[in-house]
Amino acid sequence: MNGNNSPLEHLAAFAIVFAMGVISTLAMTAYGARKAKPASNIADRRSH
Repeated sequence: MNGNNSPLEHLAAFAIVFAMGVISTLAMTAYGARKAKPASNIADRRSH
């Protein structure tokens, strides 16, 4: 492994990984909210 990487390269790699983490967290939160909504509607329909 090359030990001559610049600090800017490390910062760029960190920024990319951090951004992907934020995006995946938002996507999973939206997916969970969307999946929870129809499940409650199905339960409401069955009770009537």
